Parts: sequence; C-alpha cells; structure tokens
Amino acid sequence: MSTAGAGDRTLPRPAELEPAVAFWTQIYTEVPVDRGLIHDSGHDLVVYGQISVARPPQWAERRAQVRRGLERYRNALKALAAQQGVPQDALQARIAERLPADIQTSDYEAIADRLRFQGGLKERFYEGLVRSGQWRGHIQSVLAANGLPEELVALPHVESSFNALARSHAGAAGLWQFTSGTGREYMRVDPVLDERLDPWLSTQAAAELLSDNYEQLKSWPLAITAYNHGRNGMRRAVRDVGTSDYVTIRNEYKGSRFGFASRNFYPSLLAAAEVDRNAEQYFGPIPYADPVVPIRVTLKYYAPIEVLSAALGLTRAELQALNSGLGPSVWDGRKFVPSGYALALPADPQIDWVAAVNALPLSQVYQGQRPSMEHVIVGGETLSGIAARYGVGVQALMAVNGVSNANRIRAGQRLQLPTAGAMPVPVGGAMYVVRPGDTLGAIAARHGVSAGDLAQLNALDNPNRLRVGQQLALVEGSAGP
Repeated sequence: MSTAGAGDRTLPRPAELEPAVAFWTQIYTEVPVDRGLIHDSGHDLVVYGQISVARPPQWAERRAQVRRGLERYRNALKALAAQQGVPQDALQARIAERLPADIQTSDYEAIADRLRFQGGLKERFYEGLVRSGQWRGHIQSVLAANGLPEELVALPHVESSFNALARSHAGAAGLWQFTSGTGREYMRVDPVLDERLDPWLSTQAAAELLSDNYEQLKSWPLAITAYNHGRNGMRRAVRDVGTSDYVTIRNEYKGSRFGFASRNFYPSLLAAAEVDRNAEQYFGPIPYADPVVPIRVTLKYYAPIEVLSAALGLTRAELQALNSGLGPSVWDGRKFVPSGYALALPADPQIDWVAAVNALPLSQVYQGQRPSMEHVIVGGETLSGIAARYGVGVQALMAVNGVSNANRIRAGQRLQLPTAGAMPVPVGGAMYVVRPGDTLGAIAARHGVSAGDLAQLNALDNPNRLRVGQQLALVEGSAGP
C-alpha cells in the first residue's frame, strides 16, 4: 500500500480557489435547506441572488421553484443586455451590482446560460458533524497510518454527511460513497456482504483508494478530484490540457463528463475541512455522537444470524447496528453470515467475545454457504404463477431480480428466488433426506430431538410442508438417517 511523503500531508489551497472555497463555506454554514443560491457556474461562482424552495423531500415542488427562479434571473440578465446595463427594477439592480464593470453586451447572454442553483446545506452539515463523532477517531487513525492529509477526515461531509447507510441515485453507497465497481476493487461487494456500508472497513478502503490516486497522479488536488471523476478521467485531463496544474485543468479542461461537480469537488472539500476544523465558530457547541469502537471477531464457519443472536445474547437490531454491511438475505435467513467475516460486537470488557463465538453450537454452524434457489422460466409461465409455486410474493420476486414490469419475462430467463435454498450439512451434524410419508414430528422423534428445534434449525416457514427428497439438517449427536 502506498503512502504519501511526509511533506505532502497538507492539502494545497491555491489563491485562485478562494472564491469557490468561500462559496461552499457559505453553502455549508449560512444557507438553510429551504433556500438556495442562484449563481454563475463558472470559475469564481459569483452569486447573484437567493431564493426560497421547498424542503426535501418535496422534490417536485422544489424543482419547479428552481426552474422558475432560474428563468426569472435569466430574463433579468437578458433585459439588462437590451437596456445597455441600466437596471429597471430591484432584481436587475441587485444583479448589476455583482457584474464586472467592463461587461460587454454579449456577456449577459453567456452569464444567463451559466446560471445554476445550489441548495443550502447548513442543517445537513450540522447533522453530519454530530454523526461524525461515531467514526471521527477511527478515520483520523486510518488517515495517519496511511500518511494521508488530516483534512481528508472531512471528505464524508461532501460525500454522505457522515450517513453510513447513504445511497445515491447513481448507486454509490456508504460513508465514502463508493460505486459498486470501484468498491469491488477494494472491498467485498455482493448480495451477502457489501462492505461499502461498513464504516470501519470502507474507511480503510477509502484510504487505499486515495493513496493509489496520489501515487499515480502525484498531486492531492488531482487525486481528490479523481475520487469524484475517476483516476482515468483525471489522467485524460492531464493529457488533454498538457499540464498537471490543478487550477489550469479546472479552468480549461472540457471533458464531456468533467462537469460542475467534478470541477468543484476539491474546493468543496477544502471548505468542508475548514468548517469541520472550526465547527464551533460556525455552529456553536457541537453535541458529537459518542464514538463507536466495536470488537471484531472473525467467524470460523458460516452461521445463521438467528444462531448468532441467540448464542451471543444480542438482538438482531444490536447486531445490525454494528454490521450494516451484511445484506438483506442474511437478515431474512436466506443466507448465512459468511465464514471469515469479522463480526462487529459491542465493546464490553466483561465479555470474552472470542470465547463466545468459538462456543457456537457446531450443530448450528456450517462449512458452506446456504445455496440460492433459482427458477428457469419456460414458455407460458407468468411471474404470479412462479411466485405462487414457491410461496413467495410477486413484488419480492421482482425486487430480487430487478424486474420492473411483471409482464416482461421470457422463456429461458433465470430468476433468483427470494427464499432459502436447501440447508448444507452442519459442522457437527448430518443430513436427513425426506421420504414418502415422513412428517417433521416423526423425523424429530426418530432422532431424539424436538420438532420445534428441527424446524428452527432448518428455517422451515411451514413445518407441515415437507417435500420428498428435501434435505434436513440434524442436530449434533443425533443418529444418521
């Protein structure tokens, strides 16, 4: 793993970025979420006015208000152009005060085309400060261990407002907002375990990504912009502009994907770091959340979540709060917590969690993962018919397979079923294959166990519905079939 040199642990702040840093500082500390700035999207982000908008999540009303606000300001600029810069009303006068003295008639139209709305983030930034207390110490220690600039502790303000479960419309997730593609380069990202949603593991991944960016781009402004725009995208920018100077690239690069967000990612981070460092100056005393420092114990075997909950004396909610990277299929019982997973547990000096995990009943843990179930569609089948056949909901079946229209399925298509597959053999047990005429009670009696324990061990939704050939796990010490 690469680390930055000792002389590269402070982020440069070129004087040319001061207008942009001031703009983002205003957004973070002065403008509430029900207001926003109408501004020039060019290099200096000149602000022409402020408008009121509906609070999230009233997005439709908010978009309409923004559209009307932008149109009003654009019309005012066009009117100024027609009037040789002489304002005729209060709005035109306010805009004129912010325009350069040597403005040309053609400039009004260009400014109108560049107008943009930026919503306020004051409350959101404050809430992020409060939440940051949970992980701030861990992030700082990881940054220091990797030789990274300490200002990067503020990057989650820009990405997620320190919401460890945040998801974007583009599919990014977690504290550090990794996309699934980039996430898989540094973490495990699949339906069973998505480490992007684990604030501790994803912090290490973010440090490695930033270190790799810096090693290849040799510039912190470029490395940090690459966090948003991609490493290859910044390589193209350097090649096309012919320099590694960040300010020149920000001002001159015309890449099709290098839009407002990419051009302003670095100055927005500088502003976030400044506000984070002087939070009380802007917001007064901050009631930071208590640090969360779990103990992690690596599982030797695959384990159902209900087994871990019962054996460790923790509720599912307690486990889920510390292990948010485990996927929905783990929490609903279709999959096991995977072998090798570092289970996060509450820090309690009175409990030997390693001993507790090692004492898990061998009859209730497994050498392999519970398999998925799938159905191959044949001609004439309907989604509702398939759902009824397996006793699952149509909506659940659609959600698992990303199907938006129940009528758009085709023969040969493979559907993942939102139900558990057959149980594998427990580490300390055996399997019984259901025969004609078997009942769960009879099988349990034959092996000296209770029907309830057998149903729980095999996660049977309906103990009265057994299929010939179905495999049932037997508890430790029971006789073979």
